[in-house]
Amino acid sequence: MPKLTIKKIESLIKRKEFGRHPDGNQLYLNIREPEGTASWVFRFTLHGKRPWHGFGAYDSHHGLQWAREQVLEFKALVKKGIDPRDHKREEQESARHVNNLNNNTFQKVAQCYIKENQASWRSEVTKKQWPNSLRDYVYPVIGSKPVHLITIHDVLSVLRPIWTNKTTTAIRVRSRIENILDYSTTLGMREGNNPAVWRGNLNTVLPAPTKVHKVKSHPAASYTELHDFLEELRARKGVGARALEFTILTGSRTRPLLLAKWEDIDFDNAIWNCPEDNMKSGKFFRIPLSEPAMKIINNQKKYSRGEYIFGHEQTGNMSSNNCMLYTIYRMGYKGKVTTHGMRSTMRDWAGETTKYSERIVEVCLDHTVNSAAEAAYQRGDYLAKRREIMDGWGRFCYPTVSKVIQLQGGSL
Repeated sequence: MPKLTIKKIESLIKRKEFGRHPDGNQLYLNIREPEGTASWVFRFTLHGKRPWHGFGAYDSHHGLQWAREQVLEFKALVKKGIDPRDHKREEQESARHVNNLNNNTFQKVAQCYIKENQASWRSEVTKKQWPNSLRDYVYPVIGSKPVHLITIHDVLSVLRPIWTNKTTTAIRVRSRIENILDYSTTLGMREGNNPAVWRGNLNTVLPAPTKVHKVKSHPAASYTELHDFLEELRARKGVGARALEFTILTGSRTRPLLLAKWEDIDFDNAIWNCPEDNMKSGKFFRIPLSEPAMKIINNQKKYSRGEYIFGHEQTGNMSSNNCMLYTIYRMGYKGKVTTHGMRSTMRDWAGETTKYSERIVEVCLDHTVNSAAEAAYQRGDYLAKRREIMDGWGRFCYPTVSKVIQLQGGSL
C-alpha cells in the first residue's frame, strides 16, 4: 500500500527528514540535505542493474498524484526494455529540435540565404531585387511561418495573386522561394519535397507563364536601318554616344562596357580582355576589336579622365547604367531601340546575310553554346574565327573606312 500522504510529505519536509522515503510501487520522495528540498525518484531494474531516475521537484504542480501517474508510465517503459532516463533525454532533444525548427521562419532563413549568396550575384540590380521582392510579396504571407511547415498551398498563396498580372515578377519569386527551401533542406531545417518546384508540381496547378504573359524582346533596330541610326549616333557628342557605338560594334552587354578599363585593352593585338567578374557568364572573355572599334578606343584617350574607358568625362567615375539608353531617348528612339536590343541586330545580320557559323556567332555574343561535357574538351575561344565575324560586322556598320568620320567628344 502507498505509504505517503500529502500531510506526511509536508511534515517530512518541514522537519527536514533527509533521505529517500518510499511510497511504494518503486516511487520515493527524496529530501536533500542540507537545504531540505524535495524531489521525486524512481527505482527500477533493467539489464541486471537497479538505477535511480529523478523526474522532478515536489511542488504544487508536481504533487503526489502526479508522481504516482508518472511512475506507471515509467514502469510501462521498463517493461518494454526502455530506460526512462534515455526516454526523457530523447523527449527533451525532440522538444529542442521542434523549438529550433519553429524558430527557422521563412524570413529568417531567407535573410541567411541572401547573406551567404549575394557575393556571387554580379548584378547590383539582382542584389536589390532579391530582398525587395521577398519583402513585398513573400514575407507578408509566409515570412513568419517555419520553413518545415511550408506546403504547396503556402507557395500558391504567394504566387496566385501576382501570377497573371505580374508574371515576370512571379516567376522570379517562385524561383527564389525554391532556392531558399532547398537551402533549408540541405541544412536540415526541413524534409521532403520542395513545394516551390515548378515541373511536376506547380505546373499542374498554375498556367504556364507563356500562356498568361507574352515575352517581349528588347526593341532593336533592324540591320537594314542600322546605317541611318549610326549616322545620327556618330554626329552626337558625349561618352554615352561613344559607349553605345562601341557596344554596337562589339555586341557587348552594358555591364562589361561600363566596367571596361584601359588596362583591359591589348592595343598591339586589338583585343578587349573582359575580366570574369564583369561578365554575365562569370568567365574571362576576349573580344577582337574591328578597325572602327579601335578608332573609338583611341579617340576616347583624348577625353577620358580616369581608369574607365567610357567613364564620366568630368569626374572619371564609372558612367551611369542608363547613359546609353538616355542617348537613344534623346535621338527620338524611345520604345523603338534599346542598348541590349542591338545585340539581336548583330545576330540577325549574321544569320540572314552571311554564312558565318551560327555557333561562332553565338560565342561572339558570349552565349553558352557548350554542354558541360563539350566544355570539358573545348578549351579555346574561337578568337580567330570571331575576329573574322567582328571585322565583317565592323565593315557592315561602316561600309568604307572613309565614312568613319572624326568622332565627337564632349560632356553628356
